Amino acid sequence: MDRTSQWMRSVVLHLIVASNAKRRYMRGSRKISAAMDLHHSVQAVATIMNSTYQLQRAIGSAVGKSIGSGAGSSRSMSRSLVTQPLRRAALSSRQQPLTVPTRLEPFPSPRAFSASSQTRQDRASDYADAPENYSKPSSSRSSKPWYRSPTTLVLGFIPIFTFGLGYWQIKRLKWKVSLIEELEDKLSKDPLRLPRNINVDVLPQFDFRLVSVKGSFDHSRTMFVGPRVRDGVMGYHVVVPFSRSEGGGMILINRGFVSEKQIEGTGEKRRLKDEAMQSGEKEFVALLPRIYPANTFTPNNVPEKGSWFHVNPSQMAEWASNKAGVEALSLAMKEAEDSYTPSAGVAESVKNMLGSRETQRVLPVYLEEVFDGNVGEAAARVAQGVPVGRAATIELRNQHAVYAATWFSLSACTAVMFGLLVRRGRS
Repeated sequence: MDRTSQWMRSVVLHLIVASNAKRRYMRGSRKISAAMDLHHSVQAVATIMNSTYQLQRAIGSAVGKSIGSGAGSSRSMSRSLVTQPLRRAALSSRQQPLTVPTRLEPFPSPRAFSASSQTRQDRASDYADAPENYSKPSSSRSSKPWYRSPTTLVLGFIPIFTFGLGYWQIKRLKWKVSLIEELEDKLSKDPLRLPRNINVDVLPQFDFRLVSVKGSFDHSRTMFVGPRVRDGVMGYHVVVPFSRSEGGGMILINRGFVSEKQIEGTGEKRRLKDEAMQSGEKEFVALLPRIYPANTFTPNNVPEKGSWFHVNPSQMAEWASNKAGVEALSLAMKEAEDSYTPSAGVAESVKNMLGSRETQRVLPVYLEEVFDGNVGEAAARVAQGVPVGRAATIELRNQHAVYAATWFSLSACTAVMFGLLVRRGRS
């Protein structure tokens, strides 16, 4: 009877623990901890129930042999009193069906059983009296501090970096505005007259200055730079060597845009269809532009095939000078073959045909013809096959203010995100 009382008391204590754990699990406070306690309690109850069931069978069998059938009813009644609450606890825990052990485990000593019962009573009272916001102590392995997280470090670096880019764009904006003002001041001055002997090294100091020139074009060495697009029309820029009336070396003049429909021939033999309109001596105003190097995506020029993709004054002047020398030499030799001339006379004839080195040589001086007409006049010139020059304006992009606003906005947004992340990490 003493052992039976201890077993019953242990079962009741485990049921109390299971009930308290289930109640805390339903309340949502520390669900994982409560579920583990419920699982252990149900396992312990199942073990005691199986042991009790085996013991009752053994006792009932022994008593039945000695007393008779009256002991059977007593055994059934005691077994039902013990097993019914245990089965209800097993069903409420929603565990799998219990398995009956193959052999009966040895009973613990009364002292150990009493100590374990007292421990379970203490645990049951602790769970019953625990507050709603009870939580177990955190594990020894704590998470990293917020300032050691890679995401936080990267997010903290972005506002500084983007703010620096915005400040750099502000400096670029000031530089671009001052440059545009300087170039506009140069354009407002009267046109210059080119000297007979031009010093090529000082030309960059006269960028965006207007120049007045007078002379004639040599269309036999025309170069077509492109393709280019103007008002939806595909075409090329026409660059022609220009012989000045005051003498000196020839220079390169970009006459402007012409439609590709007004060009005939292929390669080096390409020519304008109506060159008579551009022949004769002319006087006009041109602009000395700033030459920018070609970008990475622009192909290289191929002078031998007549392919010019970008403006290179040195390369163009060298090609035009060589072509003029070859053409003049071949023409002189042809005339020398037509009529007998002594050797001294042949040399003099070739010299006269070639001219002096100063007049035939093309200098790496590049000018762009200025067109002051309106849009209608420009369209009419394109339709007629007459090149349309550039306007006397500054064509420099100035988007640095937009870029600065973009970088500063990105810096502000990422700074706010970083502040929220830091605040969340500290809390």
